[in-house]
Order: sequence, then C-alpha cells, then structure tokens
Amino acid sequence: MNDRLSDVAPLIAALSVGAAAMLWPPLALLLLAMLGARVLMRGDIKIDLAQLAGPALAALVVGAFVGVAGAIGVLFIWRLFADTRWSVMEAARLAMRAGRPAVASAKALAHAWTTPLYGLALVAFTAPHMVAGLPLDLPHVPVWVPVAVGVIAVGAVFDWGLRRAADWRLGELATAPALHLLTHHAIFLVAYGLTLDVSAGIAAMAAWRLAHAAPLRQLSFTAVP
Repeated sequence: MNDRLSDVAPLIAALSVGAAAMLWPPLALLLLAMLGARVLMRGDIKIDLAQLAGPALAALVVGAFVGVAGAIGVLFIWRLFADTRWSVMEAARLAMRAGRPAVASAKALAHAWTTPLYGLALVAFTAPHMVAGLPLDLPHVPVWVPVAVGVIAVGAVFDWGLRRAADWRLGELATAPALHLLTHHAIFLVAYGLTLDVSAGIAAMAAWRLAHAAPLRQLSFTAVP
C-alpha cells in the first residue's frame, strides 16, 4: 500500500502542476515552490556539481554557435535523459527489492526509454517552442521520425503490459516496479507526447521528481502514547 501511494501521489502532483501551468502559470510556480520547500525541509537535496558541468559546457558551446534557443534545447535533452535514467534506476531498485532481478535487467527495462524518446522526437518535430518566456529549439526532424518512434513505443509498452498481465495471472506480479513503470510511461506521454505545451510538460516533470524526492508517508491512525 505504501509503494502504491508513493507512485500514485507523485503522478497526481505532476498532472495537477501540468494542468495549472496550462491554465494559470503563476499557480504552477507556487505549487512547484511548495514541493521544493518540502524537499528542502526534509534535507534530501543532493547536488552533484560534477554531473552539471558536462551539460552546462555543452549548452555554452551550442549557445555560442546557434544562440540561446539551441542552448536551452541542449538543457532540455539533458533533463529528459536525466529524468529517464533516474526513473529506470528506480524501477530496477524496486524490482530487486521485490526479489525479481530478471525484471531489473537492462533488456527488461528497455521499454522505459521508448516513451521519453517519442516525446523528444515530437518536441523536435514541432520545434521551436517557448519555455517560460525563453526560446527552445532542436534540430527539426521529418514527420516519419516521431511516427516511427511512436510505433516502436506502442509495441514495446504493449509487450511489457502483456508480460506483466501474465505475471499477474500467475500470481507473480511485482507490484511496486510495475506501478512505477506504468506511471513513468503515463507522465512522459502526457508531458511531452500528448500536448504541445513544453513548458507545462517540464513543470509536470519537475513536480513528479520533487514529489518522489519527498514522498508522502503512509497515514497511521494508531494512537501513540
């Protein structure tokens, strides 16, 4: 129950912030600030400057040649990759904790990369964009690229769903990693695949990560003396 709550609550937070970003951006900023303050109060913030150096340098180099829009595009790709990698590693951790090492392998988790790649392809196809008043640009790709990546994503996610359905039928379903991956596909698809509002997608993804960084504790109604 606690694992289910820890994945459903971040998804609800992400969808709420994303919707707020489309309807009234100041409300989305307020909600993100509240989530960020909650993480800070827990003291769980860890900043690895070494990991920031590479993306920052790449953004500076690209920005020097093609402008600010290209630099922000590089940062967008970096955040998409970082969020996907974190989510895949979290799914592997949950699978190992559930005693299912086969579900934690790189091959078994390859499907988790398909929806983020589809989102990236769609954002590149519809570029340029405006993100919080700043331009974001990526190399424009032909229409067949997001179509092809989308077909691959549908096939990979469908295959994963069939395997998990078979596990459930046999009573061998590892609920925590399956639920995490389900919300993973949902949030990436909603953030970057179903809407053209990249700003709202980035806000939703930030809320998802912040909500995971400070998960809701399972409520207890037991009297404590």
